[in-house]
Amino acid sequence: MALGAICCGHDTRCERLPMPGTALFEKPRWLRDLLRFLPLKSQFVLSGNIRDLQACEVVPGTVTAQSFNQTLCDALLDAGYTQVLAWDPLAGFRVLGRPGSEAGATPQVLLDLGLPPVDGAAPAGIDLLGATLQRLVNRSGEPIALIVDFASRLAVRNDALSAAEHQLFTQALVLSHQARSRPAGEQRKPFFNSVLWVVEKEGDLPDWLLVDNPRLRHIPVSKPDQPARRALAPALLRGLGGAGVAEEALQQAAATFVENTEGLLLLDLNAIVQLARVEGLAMERIADAVRRYKVGVTEDPWLKIDRQRIRQADEIVRRRVKGQQHAVTHMLDIVKRAMTGVGASRKGNRPRGVAFLAGPTGVGKTELAKTVTSLLFGDESAYIRFDMSEFSAEHADQRLSGAPPGYVGYDVGGELTNAIREKPFSVVLFDEIEKAHPRILDKFLQILDDGVLTSGRGDRVYFSEALIVFTSNLGIYR
Repeated sequence: MALGAICCGHDTRCERLPMPGTALFEKPRWLRDLLRFLPLKSQFVLSGNIRDLQACEVVPGTVTAQSFNQTLCDALLDAGYTQVLAWDPLAGFRVLGRPGSEAGATPQVLLDLGLPPVDGAAPAGIDLLGATLQRLVNRSGEPIALIVDFASRLAVRNDALSAAEHQLFTQALVLSHQARSRPAGEQRKPFFNSVLWVVEKEGDLPDWLLVDNPRLRHIPVSKPDQPARRALAPALLRGLGGAGVAEEALQQAAATFVENTEGLLLLDLNAIVQLARVEGLAMERIADAVRRYKVGVTEDPWLKIDRQRIRQADEIVRRRVKGQQHAVTHMLDIVKRAMTGVGASRKGNRPRGVAFLAGPTGVGKTELAKTVTSLLFGDESAYIRFDMSEFSAEHADQRLSGAPPGYVGYDVGGELTNAIREKPFSVVLFDEIEKAHPRILDKFLQILDDGVLTSGRGDRVYFSEALIVFTSNLGIYR
């Protein structure tokens, strides 16, 4: 598999991305917590970023990216487990191994657990899973572990479990308390026959299984932090730079890559490099590849704005906005800096520019925003306007980002997130911001600082190409 190809989230023989040596590499926090509590807890719930690649150091100085299940398998085998099994609703039971290792024609551990394998895997089924849990937890001999993947799909509704679902989780609860550790290995360390539930959210399993259960440990899996992205960035970018790429240029491109991918997954980093390769972008233009991946637009309208028209902007604006010389000068300064990136922080996903226009009704605040939109994009109707007097109710913030799951309108999405996804290059006007409910101001803090808003459906929307304008009538007071 070529460098940068996406790795299957459940493949046990995941290809690796070669990495130049690094002096120190720290395992992800979730993995350190898991290894710390393996001798103490009989079952674990892993939730969060469990479908992403994970950065791992397979040998000193060599960092690779591999699937979550493969990372779990390697860590458990290194900890002293002799066998690691995995179960999912599609493939059933199978034995995991290290990449490159060949499983036997008939894995003996499956036969020992009463699972007749076919092509190296045993049938799936919730009843069979429950029966196997009991045999596995009470099994004597060398320690083994079971990864229950896609456990979020075991129950249709946690508040209305079927008889089979209730029996499975009841068995899991009872077995978590009945399990006993025993010494194994050369150092005679304590081991359970561990069960690891892999879920999207902790709430995907019944509360009575997790809450106040001293034998079960919940471990959240976070998104890759900056050190993890920094460890993998040079290996990913090296393929874009060619054989003769200078190390200094590679490190500079890697720093830009890491800075612009805050909040993204390692799978996203892989996809960005693929996109750059497909569209012929050089390593030095990796920031452009990140922008295209985030907003889904190849052309950058900010680069196509008529420079001559901007030079005449002061004259054009004054034809429509009378007076307000101070406000017009500062607004045009924001526009020029947004176009060139000079004097403004372009770190992460922050908006191109932000303006706050305050003053009494009728002095030209909204008209100035329309004129700037016409100046930039040739059509004053191209701006996105929200009358914030319509957002005075307590839960009106859900209109912007969308209703959460289970509420009316969840499938529709938010007005603001939908508008930015449709028109990422735009002027966004929030008119009479002081009339909005205070809870909405929290949304704006997230937009202005991070440049990202997550919709009720969980989609991330980026404001990195938008110019944001707030207006307020509070400017008439002193």
